Amino acid sequence: MAELKDMKAHLITSSKKQISLTDPDSVAMATSTKAGMVGYNVQTVVDTEHHLFVVHEVTNIVSDKVQLTKMTGQGQAAIGRKDIKVFADRGYFSGAEIMATEKLGATTNVPKPYTSGSKAAGRFGKHDFLYQP
Repeated sequence: MAELKDMKAHLITSSKKQISLTDPDSVAMATSTKAGMVGYNVQTVVDTEHHLFVVHEVTNIVSDKVQLTKMTGQGQAAIGRKDIKVFADRGYFSGAEIMATEKLGATTNVPKPYTSGSKAAGRFGKHDFLYQP
């Protein structure tokens, strides 16, 4: 009990909101399962022309949505060019981040996420329909 009280006191004074008993730098992160996991979020920038990792960063920020501009800037600095093309998955989609990334001089290609609950309810989603004039 004394050890738990010490942990509570440490948690109250710490800027972190969690304590990991296995790795002090890792945090509980939400996953597609209900269980989640304790771990890290790794961000990587790849030069597709030369097939090289040019930047990587390990972070405790769970969401990728706030990483696009920062990683784009680091990639531009590493490559030495501003006019790069950025490709990212749906997890990075954020209108504000895309606009900020384009202000850096990069061209972004990030698909919109599927936000409709239709699929979960067993119905067709918006992406199931195509307009054919």
